[in-house]
Amino acid sequence: MVEESVRDRMHDLIRDFRESAEDFVEGFQMAIEMSEVKEIARRMAVTNSFDSILTMLGVLIGSYVSGLRDPKVMINVFLGGALAIAMSGTLGTYMTERAERISKVKELETAVLMDLDETIVGKAEKISALLIALISGITPALVVLSLTAPFLMAELKFLSLEHAFIVSIGETLITMFLIGVYLGKISRESKVLYGLVYVALGVVLLLIMTSLGVG
Repeated sequence: MVEESVRDRMHDLIRDFRESAEDFVEGFQMAIEMSEVKEIARRMAVTNSFDSILTMLGVLIGSYVSGLRDPKVMINVFLGGALAIAMSGTLGTYMTERAERISKVKELETAVLMDLDETIVGKAEKISALLIALISGITPALVVLSLTAPFLMAELKFLSLEHAFIVSIGETLITMFLIGVYLGKISRESKVLYGLVYVALGVVLLLIMTSLGVG
């Protein structure tokens, strides 16, 4: 009898905990949707990725024109760039989003005349800023890290350094095209046209730097 009572009590506690957890998750998801996390994170990730890939394209062209022919140096350049981009994108975005969302919560507190810090809305706004910051910092860093692959192959003698530069530059242009295609899909306009416009920007940068002999 005692064992059955304890077992029933445990079942009740587990059921109550599960229901409370489900209610919290449902409320939290609703608050996240209200905070437009997906839209903002997507926009920041795409913007930062484009900025990063265009910057790395300039680094690639400048390194080639200046006569840099050491794959280890190029690998270190991209690793350092990816780290800097991750830190800058994450910390910069977090501080900006945090300030914006704190301001938003304070406006809501003024409207409802209560403290919202410990409510689902208040917590969701704080976590939203962190999620957006992580996505906007890590995504472009991973894109930049992918550019090290050709130079790793050159270091392992699977690819010549000249071909490593060509492959890496081609990779940046393909990435820019895919970013354009993605934006074209979002805007429901010509995906190919968007992609070609972004590639054109990279080609223009390439032509300007090579014609001027920038190094």
